[in-house]
Amino acid sequence: MANYKSKSTQHKTALFDYIAAKIIEDGPISLASYLSLALSDPSYGYYQKKDPFGETGDFTTAPEISGLFGEMCGLYFAHIIELSELKDPSILELGPGRGSLMADMRHAWRQVKPSLLTADLHLVENSYKLRQLQKAKLAGANLHFHDDLKSLPPYPIFAVANEFFDALPIAQAIWRENDSKTSGVWRHRLIGLSDGKLGFVDGPPLNTSQLQDWSLALPKEFGHRDGAIAEHCPLASVYAEKIAYHLVTYGGACLIIDYGYKGQSCDTLQAIANHQAVDIFYQPGNADVSHWVDFSALSQTIKEAGARLIGPVTQSEFLQEIGIIQRAETLAKLADNKTRRSLFAAVDRLISNQQMGSAFKVALLLPPGTGTPPGFFSNGGTTNL
Repeated sequence: MANYKSKSTQHKTALFDYIAAKIIEDGPISLASYLSLALSDPSYGYYQKKDPFGETGDFTTAPEISGLFGEMCGLYFAHIIELSELKDPSILELGPGRGSLMADMRHAWRQVKPSLLTADLHLVENSYKLRQLQKAKLAGANLHFHDDLKSLPPYPIFAVANEFFDALPIAQAIWRENDSKTSGVWRHRLIGLSDGKLGFVDGPPLNTSQLQDWSLALPKEFGHRDGAIAEHCPLASVYAEKIAYHLVTYGGACLIIDYGYKGQSCDTLQAIANHQAVDIFYQPGNADVSHWVDFSALSQTIKEAGARLIGPVTQSEFLQEIGIIQRAETLAKLADNKTRRSLFAAVDRLISNQQMGSAFKVALLLPPGTGTPPGFFSNGGTTNL
């Protein structure tokens, strides 16, 4: 898996000074701590300071590319809710960004299932800046904000998590061979300071308990080469488990859309600033740092919680199966030439394997049951839920 990083030099920020002072005083910090500070520090964290989305931000998510993405998700939700036969569900979005995805979903519901417009809308968002944008974008909705999933209502919930899991802090381990190259040890990969610059340093070995905890991210037949990297995201398991237990108890579904993989892990950290790849230590607090999502680990956690994860399939497969091309062609008939070109260019960006189509994966978290819902027939199955 490619890990794209530029050769950008580091530039000091207020957060850099804070992290450097912390390392000088207490020693190297964990990668998870660095990521938490870089993204979520109340004063200097990336998501606390600015609107990072769109052409004027640092990166563009699928809902910002085209309202058609959110419309298709909204139509899909309406259909899944009909199949479930659950009454008066609540709606949940994890990491709502500007609120664009949910606004477009609600636009679709206005046409096909107006009752969903009055459902309680729960948003997991800890950025004050983004909450203000969401309030404006979703004016009129029954909004409930959460910092986490500790206070979900005791009702059926239909949830969506688009590019949420990729922003959760991760830990990394690095394999170090012994001198004879006959064996080795997994060591924590920490963040240290050298010559005034942040960088990776080897930490202590993972203990037996930690190796067991990391078993989801460390396949038994891992390629034992010096410098091999493995990743582990404990918070992803926490969120997946909480949602799974809720769905097992009350019913519902959770659509997960993220760039990710299924199988052997490696170094997937990446950083973006001003739509360009940068080093993950570039201007801490001024760049988005993310990673690819381990869908195998999510699936195992969800299975252990008594629920099931359908997929993942590629975003291209999912969107085409639920009819995005047909919908685009219908809209194009009513548009002028310029709008048609923009519409099909956006669809191509969403489904092309050279753009978002294959890197992004889609999975559906469901309560126990049988059959495969719409959108996932490329893996075979039926519509029974």
